[in-house]
Amino acid sequence: MNFLFIPAHNSIYDILWALQSMNYPVDILETTPFDPNQSVEEQNEQLRKQLSSHSYDCVISYLFLPAASDICAEMSIPYVSWTYDSPLISLFTSAIFHNTNYTFIFDKMQCKRLLEAHAPHIYHLPLAVNVERTGCLDITPEDEQLYSHDISFVGGLYESNTYNALIQAFPEHLQLKLKLYLMQNMCHWEAPRYWHDLPQDCIDFLLQQADVSSWNQTALLSDATYLGLLFFPRKLAELERITVLNTLAQNFDVHLYTKSPTDFLQNVTVHNSVDYYTIMNKIFYLSKINLNITLSSIETGVPQRILDIMGCGGFVLTNYQEELEDLFVIGKEIEVFHSVEELLEKCSYYLTHEKERLTIAINGYKKVRDLFSYQHQLEKIISIVQEDLN
Repeated sequence: MNFLFIPAHNSIYDILWALQSMNYPVDILETTPFDPNQSVEEQNEQLRKQLSSHSYDCVISYLFLPAASDICAEMSIPYVSWTYDSPLISLFTSAIFHNTNYTFIFDKMQCKRLLEAHAPHIYHLPLAVNVERTGCLDITPEDEQLYSHDISFVGGLYESNTYNALIQAFPEHLQLKLKLYLMQNMCHWEAPRYWHDLPQDCIDFLLQQADVSSWNQTALLSDATYLGLLFFPRKLAELERITVLNTLAQNFDVHLYTKSPTDFLQNVTVHNSVDYYTIMNKIFYLSKINLNITLSSIETGVPQRILDIMGCGGFVLTNYQEELEDLFVIGKEIEVFHSVEELLEKCSYYLTHEKERLTIAINGYKKVRDLFSYQHQLEKIISIVQEDLN
């Protein structure tokens, strides 16, 4: 197959690299990255010209780009997308119904929602890791001194969220209702936390203040669901990440790499954010325990951070996600926690049981190397598309 790769906003280029390594002809659309939530006519015209002047069997991108989907549908060219985010609002727009789409999604619940809406060619596919890149680590003595931590977390605190921006505008009784939801759901990782609608009385209040119905540009999500996604998951993640880091830092050496302000953290060693392609991998490899705290809007899926850590040979301690049990052997290839109390217990155990910790890290690396490389997963995608087209 002959591919055109479209760069997407905030995405990497491992799909492009993998297709080239597999000897598939692939071009890259020379443009600024497409934003899934915004159509830019200049970019769209560049794509149309490229498709008109060249012959491609397939267009491919990270995420789902409605503008690209529309153009591919116009020109009867298959469009493959692979989504690593949840919620990805663009998946719930009218463009998802084009029959030329082949949409691969890492979270089973997002797939289920779209299949129930009768969107065509929706497939569940766990994410991948470029083990050739993550495994090529040049660790120096200076690196060992800088990045050899007991516990580390690389990521944001989600402090910029709709809840923080608007909560003070609500009357006290509605503030209490929203805060109660957060308190009831915070740090509960025993089972999936499905998308929660914003209560109707909160929606009614917002409608009195502004035309919030215009905020929802999707074709498939109700206003209640859309607004619930705006208000709850990122605030929940902020509370959970601050709680986890502060609790661990009372007993352990904890390091955070982030762009976020850290005023609410105590006893946590804070560092600036690091480059995804280089320093981050060294942190994953050299840290004894790498934390993952999943955004709650990822209902069942395994986020990219987990595979990135495992692809470096790092030890992962993550909150429980339902699909982890489908992909890995918990306790042998990865380790999980269901509560803050269990997190504390497992940090204490694995910091003092090096052999068990390193064995799990090695087993996890072997699993992602063998079953979750980009080449392995892209072969699945290509096989599905070719079978349907034939």
